[in-house]
Order: sequence, then structure tokens, then C-alpha cells
Amino acid sequence: MKFEMWSVWHILLMLSPFIAFIPLYFILRNRSYKTKYIVGVVIGVISLLILIVRNVDIYISKGFDPEIIPLQVCHFGNILVFVALVFRSKIATSVLWTLNLLAAYSSLIFADSLANYSDVLCIRAQAYIWGHMFIVLGALYAVILKIVRIDFKSFLWGILFLFIMLIPSIILNSYFNDVLGYNINYFYIYNSNGVPFEFLYIGERVQYGWFTINWTYTILLILIFAVILYGIYNIQKLFYLKNKDYKTYHIFYKNKQRNDNTNQQVKANQ
Repeated sequence: MKFEMWSVWHILLMLSPFIAFIPLYFILRNRSYKTKYIVGVVIGVISLLILIVRNVDIYISKGFDPEIIPLQVCHFGNILVFVALVFRSKIATSVLWTLNLLAAYSSLIFADSLANYSDVLCIRAQAYIWGHMFIVLGALYAVILKIVRIDFKSFLWGILFLFIMLIPSIILNSYFNDVLGYNINYFYIYNSNGVPFEFLYIGERVQYGWFTINWTYTILLILIFAVILYGIYNIQKLFYLKNKDYKTYHIFYKNKQRNDNTNQQVKANQ
């Protein structure tokens, strides 16, 4: 079965995260925090399993391949869904909400990679579909159902985490592409293939021994995404206009989180 761009199936693919999220929202919005958390854990575990199955399939069929390394934005996004929803991590949620949500949904819209598979029912194609869908679903679930609230400090830690991930990505992009001849584009930072920022690819790649980099493209892409991430971070604030003091804590502070939010509700009702 061949996937066709802009077909009915493609439209359903683009709608799939919302088809899954909207019923969950109306079923769970008035349920206890514990119930919401348990459902979130299920979403997180499934998200991680999708990535594991994908990578095992690649390893069995090809042996080691750079695609197994989870430095692609959407691949480590599946891991972040697990960490954010299972451990209620503000940093993981920050990156998931501000970066992976946009990247994953863009991959559902511009699903050219999916159209390249001869059979959409194969493991890799299914991992593409479900992997991206669960990233979007996980990000929406974590923030809109208030599993985790991102504060500005966590947002900054999330930016630092991305820079830490970016450094090996830049080095490995050059090593795998320029030295070993693969076609790898971690963080879409090697070239503009796969991102709608081709106009940013100004100048040439500069070579330092075996390592090459296009400094202009790299710096411009980082600056543009920093602005985009900050804008998306602020959207989260809209969900807390009526309870600005609402706080969430990671899993090891669940009692503190419950007590703090209970006290806030008591004060609000007085």
C-alpha cells in the first residue's frame, strides 16, 4: 500500500493527533490528577516503545546505522514524551512543547519521507506515522491537561539542553556525511533539507580537517528557532490565566504538588 501526499489518508494523518486528543480531553478534564497522570504514563510508554521498535527493526535489517542515534528532533521527541509524562519533567516538557510539537506536526503535514516507502504498512513507515502522532499528542496532553506547567527557569534549562544536544549533532553530521558518506541531518543543521528555511543557507561550508560547517546557516537557524521557541513557550501561559499560581512538581514531589494545589483551591473558594 503506497502513501500519497494530500490524499484522504494524508488528511486523516494530519488530523490524527487531534482525533486522539479531543476525546481524551473531554473524558479526563474533570477527572482526578492521578487518573490524568496514569493515562499520561501510558502515552509516554507507547511513545518510547515506538522508537525502540523502529530502531530494532533498523538494526536487524541494516546493522548499525546513524539513524538509530536519537539526535533527530522527532526521534528524541519520543523519548521526551516518556520523560515528560512519566516523571513530570518540566525541562522535558519545555523542549517537547516548544520544539518537538512544531517539528513533529510539520512532519505530518510535509510527509514526503512517508511517501517514499513502497509499503506504508512496513515497520519503518508505521513508526513514522505513530511516532510523530504521539509526539504531538504527548505535548498537547502534558500542557493542556496541566500534567506539567513550564516555568521560565525550566524553559531556559530546556534551551541549554538543546544546545548540549546540538554540539554532538553538528560534529556527527559532518563525520557521517563528509567522512563516511551517509545522508544524515541531525537537527536539520547540516543543510536546509527537510526544513522550510532554504533561504537561510547562505555561503559555503568551511572545512577544518575532516570537519565542515556552514557558520551562517547554523547561527541563523539557531537564532530563528530561539525566537520561535520563546513564542510557543508563552502560548502555554494562556492555559493558566484563571489559576496563575498553579504549580506542578516532578514525580518525587507528588505529595507536595497535591497539597499545594489543594491549598490553592481552598483559598480560591474562600
